[in-house]
Amino acid sequence: MDISKEIEDVLAKHKGLVYHLESNSLSGELFLPDGDSYDVIIKLDIYPALFPTVLEVGGRIPNKLDRHIYTDSGSCCFTTAAKSQVLLKTKIKSLLNFIDEIVIRYFQNNSYYEINKKYCYDEYDHGSMGIVQSYQDILGINDVKSIGRLLLQRLQNKKLSIRDLCYCNSGQSLKKCNHGLHCNNYRVFRIIDKDLLYNDLKHFKNVLQIN
Repeated sequence: MDISKEIEDVLAKHKGLVYHLESNSLSGELFLPDGDSYDVIIKLDIYPALFPTVLEVGGRIPNKLDRHIYTDSGSCCFTTAAKSQVLLKTKIKSLLNFIDEIVIRYFQNNSYYEINKKYCYDEYDHGSMGIVQSYQDILGINDVKSIGRLLLQRLQNKKLSIRDLCYCNSGQSLKKCNHGLHCNNYRVFRIIDKDLLYNDLKHFKNVLQIN
């Protein structure tokens, strides 16, 4: 979809937002379904390669990692870069999708925290462990060494065929393992760009050193 049409769709639904051509960003008041609202800036410079950068500028969310804010930039932490890339290539098909399914859910989670002092939705850990957890989620296994090996193989242009043994070390073929689920997971994993895999590989080394 053309980005200008995507922006039009957002503005048609979210009346509190305004688009700024000079900065390629949206800003204003984003209303949640329950009537709550947040003052936001949504920067579109890295979209659609990755999720847009979103800042909460009304002062409701402290600039702290445990409140899911990147302390260096002050932007909202939705998920890891790898998971955002997977979502953009599978489920999040437009800017409006992103706002409705990712941004609003994030702010609903924060509103829940303000009342209950805990989050309604589980999130990944911060730092290297969170990066690793996102790949565990994507591939459906927990073994850090096996996942790190897959990243290296991909960077070396090696690809598992459906007849190869599954990456989970079950002894079954990739096609048959876990009723085909791991085969599907592997296809999703291969969506992730190599430059991102290269950047993320160091986090596996960090976690393995800790453990």
